[in-house]
Amino acid sequence: MIDFYKCQYHFNASHSFDGNKEQAHSHTFTMILYIRNHSGRDMDFKRLDRMIEIFLGRYEGLYLNELSCFAGNASIEAIGDYFYEQLKIKLSELNAELMQLDIGDTPLGVYQVCDHILLPTVNEKRSRENLEAILFYKKQMPDQKK
Repeated sequence: MIDFYKCQYHFNASHSFDGNKEQAHSHTFTMILYIRNHSGRDMDFKRLDRMIEIFLGRYEGLYLNELSCFAGNASIEAIGDYFYEQLKIKLSELNAELMQLDIGDTPLGVYQVCDHILLPTVNEKRSRENLEAILFYKKQMPDQKK
């Protein structure tokens, strides 16, 4: 059995699709973290929330396209990928593991990024395809020393 916590956070920022600041629009982004605690069952939520508050505070109220970490491309996918990699490192400081990150700028469109398959699909073939895709992309990534 895999057990994890699901924690939701929000931050306000703006971005544009073409890097044109005049076309910028603002969102209240919703980010959901799926976190596995390696310190037992008792997660230090006060410390976790403070860490995430500081992390998201660096982006609060900003035009994300201007930040070097997004190099002009502040799509929901770029934001999700960048936050996922950064938060994996941050959460390891709490002896926790980021299993999945969901991020959306509307309730109807959510981007998900993960290294794990958390919830199997009803269709076994689709689950296998998801696993093969994750393994393929993992092989493409440069080795990361911890």
